[in-house]
Amino acid sequence: MSALLENYHRKVSSASAALKHVKPGQKVLVAPFCSEPQELIEAIVNMECPGDVYLYTMNQGSPCLYSKAKASSNLKIRTMLSAAGLRDSFEAGRADYIPMNLSEVPKWIATQNFDVALVQLTPPNDEGYCNLGISVDFVKSAIKNAAYVVAEVNEYMPWTSGETLVSVEDIDAFVMSSRSLLTIPAAEHSGVQRLIGENVTELVPNGATIQVGVGKIADSILFELKSKHSLGVHSGMISDGVASLIEKGVVTNELKAINRGKTVCTSVMGSEWLYRFVNENPSIELYPADYTHHPSTLMKLDNFYAINSALEVDLTGQVNAEQVGKYPIGGVGGQVDFIRGASLSRGGASIIALPSVAKGGQVSRIVPSLKNVTTLKSDITYVVTENGVAKLYGTSIRQRVGQMLNIAHPAFREQLRYKAKELGYI
Repeated sequence: MSALLENYHRKVSSASAALKHVKPGQKVLVAPFCSEPQELIEAIVNMECPGDVYLYTMNQGSPCLYSKAKASSNLKIRTMLSAAGLRDSFEAGRADYIPMNLSEVPKWIATQNFDVALVQLTPPNDEGYCNLGISVDFVKSAIKNAAYVVAEVNEYMPWTSGETLVSVEDIDAFVMSSRSLLTIPAAEHSGVQRLIGENVTELVPNGATIQVGVGKIADSILFELKSKHSLGVHSGMISDGVASLIEKGVVTNELKAINRGKTVCTSVMGSEWLYRFVNENPSIELYPADYTHHPSTLMKLDNFYAINSALEVDLTGQVNAEQVGKYPIGGVGGQVDFIRGASLSRGGASIIALPSVAKGGQVSRIVPSLKNVTTLKSDITYVVTENGVAKLYGTSIRQRVGQMLNIAHPAFREQLRYKAKELGYI
């Protein structure tokens, strides 16, 4: 046995013992998305602590155990990408939101003096290296910069390619786990979502490199893109839909100027089938967000199409992907990074896709103006609903309003037209 592996075995601990290093007032950084280490999260939720502990998270894909009623009232959540599961914490005044582009998070972590990082890794190989598996994002920066690092070692974590290796020397304590990874089931395609997918597909040329998120709209778009060929993928997250396109030969990455032949992302979120698909698959590579999302990377990709969703879009093309109501249920994430990257790409374009209504048709998602703005109107190329496509790039406010009215739900068009006149848009 190598010295590294001997050291690894010496560092194996129970979760409760490893978390004795967490003290009141400390800042704890948690690995994001479906890589959130649930063994460690359960332990920290049940931990008795006489003072506040601050958990820094990204919650998409998380069950948000630290937000449940039984969770310690001393756990204060600071999220960079919120989710509906945090509602209890927001209502109790135990949660707050940090708006930040994902490309900036690794650099920001290096300035924050985090006391503890909680991450999830594969078991080590014979050389003493573990693998980050389904999430790189900011985890390497967390491991490098936190004062104390606890790793949940999960036998079900896939071994992935890219910048994914971590030496056991870089971890202070290891906690064993054999629980299933967090998953996100693929969505069914409704009539509205299918129409949105069809409308987006008409905009994406063969040979383009695409970025698509996760969720119902993203799944529908990926399903409809099966009619294309020679696509590349450079994304924040990849889902079952991307893996299916790779299997079908739709995604080949053969035309990419960088990472040619490789599907590139920083996180994998989906089913157990997806995790098996990426395991030891050299055609899929994961890198930190300050590479995948950085403008200097994205500008090298010709015909880069950034495809994102939103909660609301106003009549001028401003986008809200963060909050409707009192509490945030999304975040900036990688949306602004990718949209601006698309504007730097030769032949690139940005697409915002969303249903025209919410709450069973009672509320329009095309609105007169926004309280919360995630992406500026000057950065958007197209907005797509089930009713059609609004081409916004290079258009005047009057022209934009006309196009946005055309893709709004018919039941709300006259009301929106009245508000547009009231606001002086037309």
